[in-house]
Amino acid sequence: MAVSSYRAPGHPVTASVLLTDSASRVLIVHPAHRTAERHLPGGIVEDGESPVDAARREVREELGLIVDLRHGDLFAVEWVQARRPGRRSRFAFVFAGPVLAATDTARISLQRTELDAWRWATREEVKTLLHPAVAARIVAPLQLPGTVTYLETRGPES
Repeated sequence: MAVSSYRAPGHPVTASVLLTDSASRVLIVHPAHRTAERHLPGGIVEDGESPVDAARREVREELGLIVDLRHGDLFAVEWVQARRPGRRSRFAFVFAGPVLAATDTARISLQRTELDAWRWATREEVKTLLHPAVAARIVAPLQLPGTVTYLETRGPES
């Protein structure tokens, strides 16, 4: 059977998880294949997979942790405009994960083909360590439980 190069119209989808500790610090990771940019644990939603299932899978694969995420843990959804030629605009789902205890973080086992480091970051540090669009998703004004923020990130020409 021939493999088609057809690319469906629409937007790719990513899912990430906002994991915190008892001091309200955010767990951020550093990709093994990049030099500076850090991000939240997460990645691409695969074909046939829901965003919440992708978020659970990515945390399990990247950190070796099993997190109990539910649909109601949706924190933010953002439409992110493509900024480079050949890229497509995408939807980014962010789920609020559980508060991790020291026993949880002691079990972190990085997927070395994807990540080379993780660390805790304060909300102030997040503003400088993460891409500005990602930081804006998670340091926005506090939300009430059960509410979701919808954002749009557009390029400078928009």
